[in-house]
Amino acid sequence: MKRIFSAIFLMGVVLVGPLGVRAQSVSNPTSDAVFPPPPAAAVDTPVWVRELTDKSEAYFVLGAHAFDESRPEAARDYFNLALDVLLESGSGAKAHPALNAYYLQLIERVRQYDRQMQQTELGWGEQKFTPSPLDLLNNIQVDEAVASNVQVFGNLDFTAVASTPEVRRFLAYFTRGGGRGTIANGLRRSGRYLPIARRIFAEEGVPQDLVWLAQAESGWSSNAMSTAAAYGIWQFIPSTGARFGLTQNAWIDERGGIEQPTRAAAKYLKWLNTRFGGDWLLAMAAYNCGEGNVGRALSRSRYDDFWSLHRQGLLPKETQNYVPIILSMILIAKNPAFYGFENVKPEPALRYDMLPVTASVDLRTLGSQAGVAPEILRSYNPELLTYSVPANYRLRVPPGTHANVQNALLAMQATPTPHRGMKTQMVRKKRK
Repeated sequence: MKRIFSAIFLMGVVLVGPLGVRAQSVSNPTSDAVFPPPPAAAVDTPVWVRELTDKSEAYFVLGAHAFDESRPEAARDYFNLALDVLLESGSGAKAHPALNAYYLQLIERVRQYDRQMQQTELGWGEQKFTPSPLDLLNNIQVDEAVASNVQVFGNLDFTAVASTPEVRRFLAYFTRGGGRGTIANGLRRSGRYLPIARRIFAEEGVPQDLVWLAQAESGWSSNAMSTAAAYGIWQFIPSTGARFGLTQNAWIDERGGIEQPTRAAAKYLKWLNTRFGGDWLLAMAAYNCGEGNVGRALSRSRYDDFWSLHRQGLLPKETQNYVPIILSMILIAKNPAFYGFENVKPEPALRYDMLPVTASVDLRTLGSQAGVAPEILRSYNPELLTYSVPANYRLRVPPGTHANVQNALLAMQATPTPHRGMKTQMVRKKRK
């Protein structure tokens, strides 16, 4: 899922396309980081929306400048103020589509600074990001002679078309080439989430084999982040995530969660399948490049199937590779011993209890009082952006810790600490 940005100029910030922004102020900050820009305001955007976004953007620019000067505490304050302008306004961040779009982009830009601060030991939070496998598969080279000798074994539960030259090429890469590590790591990590994914896909009426999209999208890593800012196991970009009900705010990004984005992915695939006449291959292609691109490709072709679009070159190169990558991964995942992965042992299935959080708490304090490492609690709740847990959240806890965490929660929530709304928490790391 890609996003393309236009070059615009707003509030003295230079926003450069197609993929990035660098915040600049009159004192010429030194950072060379590239960040997503805010969306350009439409001509008919109400004045009150422009005033709110202008005020918020001014604080964001000050935060970016503080970051460039290695002043993380000041950056924290300014980024919090930028969010507060929208969250604490009388209308709220979702009162107008343009305002909500700006809000989602603002969160994404603040998170980009989060990653930069982690890399420079000035960061808040401990979130670590891994690359999306698709970013590594765009330019692979496979000897065609090797590919032609690969035996295709196994069946798919949503199409009879599997033994194509394109599928053979990726089977060769994943079994005899440089892609073996990608497959082995994904198969190992899949055990953690596979039962949840299969249950949810079955509930949504989506073929079970399609859970293996996660193998290509993220390698089953909830922290995977693509160069196009798609995030999580199912690699949603902010707009598509919001479209399918995934909460994205200053404290939670459900794109990086477990159950929520899995259900959103299943719903999106089912919607795409309906949109393209029950063709799951076209649905997969649209999951990668968007339904608009697939629709336009179909309108230019005399045929209405994926392989025809592929061989006519009517789809983006990444999408032409994407579907055969998925098909080859499904075949391997369903028949690991045949393809040489019999020694890969999947991780144990993720199991947990759920506890309601009625008032905001800090996982570090909660973990200390419950005798559970906060890093463990954080790993069970990957949608949390920091160690701060907001009110009205359902916290996952490891099996066997339910009683201790519940007692600690009850004690902490009985006397909640007064505060002016939750903030994005920045934690200065101690230098060794």
